[in-house]
Amino acid sequence: MAQAAAKLDRKRRTHAERTEQSDKLMIRAAIKLIGRQGYFRTTLAEIGEESGYSQGLVSYRFGSKEGLLKALVDRITHRFWNDQMHPALEGLPGLDALCAMADTYPKELVARESRLRALYVLMGEALGPVPEIRQVLAKLNDDLRSLAEKSIRRGIEEGQIKKDVEPAIEAATCLALLRGISMQWLIDPGCFDLAAAREAVKATIRRSLAI
Repeated sequence: MAQAAAKLDRKRRTHAERTEQSDKLMIRAAIKLIGRQGYFRTTLAEIGEESGYSQGLVSYRFGSKEGLLKALVDRITHRFWNDQMHPALEGLPGLDALCAMADTYPKELVARESRLRALYVLMGEALGPVPEIRQVLAKLNDDLRSLAEKSIRRGIEEGQIKKDVEPAIEAATCLALLRGISMQWLIDPGCFDLAAAREAVKATIRRSLAI
């Protein structure tokens, strides 16, 4: 009875719904495998097996391993921007938005640890001879620095942040703080109080930038 109901449910789903579901499962499998063994060692065949689909479908859907990489990073960052980051920053003055960014980013380490782990494994491999990883991750870095820089410039205009700071450099410094904390935590989860670290980062930002 249950099996018959499940088959009927599958039939009722539209082609677009089935495609979305299979994409989700394949990307989820890629996140798991990359987090465990890295991008270079992960094959489309392994992703297909892990997700319950064929290598042929993975290749058909994403075109190539690089295409899957871009889809994976796009899905992770889209969720992060739309579900966490933008709601946290919306309507805040520049300095407060920068601190909200510093508060939101590390929370992902607990809420979506597997996604962050895969991203940081990719960052490590971006230093090696795999140009497609470097290009995708460079854009991600640029997007995060740009968000921080816009908050800093707005804070200067609002009179919250010192006028003599260099927004681009301060944005890079803020991202470096967040990335450093995240890397330490991913290597050794629980090695420090993550909530206290978030507060320390926000306090550092305010001491450095606030008037």
